[in-house]
Amino acid sequence: MKFLSLKKDLEVNIRPAYIINGNDRFLCYTALKQIRDALKITMPQMNEVILSGDSTSKEEIARAVSIFPFCDRYRLVVVNDFSSKTKSKAGKDELLEYLKNPMKESILVFFNLDGIEALKPYLQYAELVDCAKLSPDVLKKVLKSRVEKENSKISDKALDKIILFCNNDMARINSELEKLISFAGENEISEDDVKSLVVEDKEYQVFELGEFIARGEKTKALDLVYSLMRNRSGFSILTPLYNNYRRALFISINKDKTDDELGNLLGVNSYAIKMMRGQVKYFTPKKLKTIVDMLYEADRNIKMGKIKEDVAIKLATLNILKIRG
Repeated sequence: MKFLSLKKDLEVNIRPAYIINGNDRFLCYTALKQIRDALKITMPQMNEVILSGDSTSKEEIARAVSIFPFCDRYRLVVVNDFSSKTKSKAGKDELLEYLKNPMKESILVFFNLDGIEALKPYLQYAELVDCAKLSPDVLKKVLKSRVEKENSKISDKALDKIILFCNNDMARINSELEKLISFAGENEISEDDVKSLVVEDKEYQVFELGEFIARGEKTKALDLVYSLMRNRSGFSILTPLYNNYRRALFISINKDKTDDELGNLLGVNSYAIKMMRGQVKYFTPKKLKTIVDMLYEADRNIKMGKIKEDVAIKLATLNILKIRG
């Protein structure tokens, strides 16, 4: 189940077990809140239990969720970070046995932000809530609705820009949008407002660096590198830059695949692929492979102490501009 479907689903069907997972932390915590709100627990001290997957056995989880609620319709048991460390005391999987025949009054939530590999045996018995970052099109609808509820207005270009600057991260977008609504008041939030008030996400800044390089805008590229180097270490620029060109190489050698297919393979939304194609067209696969290898070698040389981080980043930028031609 996608995150956006959860709220309506809870109105008609509260399930005995949920697994919350995804790369948007804000959506994960919002999903947990929506489940908690739907249960309408009035005595949380009696009917809400938080367990750690690292220090709790499967038997203890099964026992906690097998207790009837006290003076409430539902009991909530949240297990944080269920992992391979979550063992069984008696040598059998008591948790699996419970999930095959769960109590309707007791709701179990696995809150696993970093992966669900350890939960594979239970997937068919629990509802997986997918909290992956929302696509730009969906985000625009959600944000526009949010702005309208605040009796404010925002231009489409401003929406596009805030999504890009925040790298589709709902936690950052939500925070920045509050600031913009307060700043704009009765006026429409403009693209210039976003540029002035929203701090660009590191990945977007590196993407922007790639854009300058692709267009051969040497001065802008170097100015951005110097600006980034004032507040960040070389590794914090080199790693996303390496990822940027590795992604570009993958797109370049898979021209037969659609944006959606490439997005699924790379773990990003299709809009990010669409934007990256603008850089890819300036390079052959061979040139992109040369850049990826060069950035890998720069990273290795920094770690071996052969070159300083700031020097490596500046040289790498100049070399990429030279390869671009």
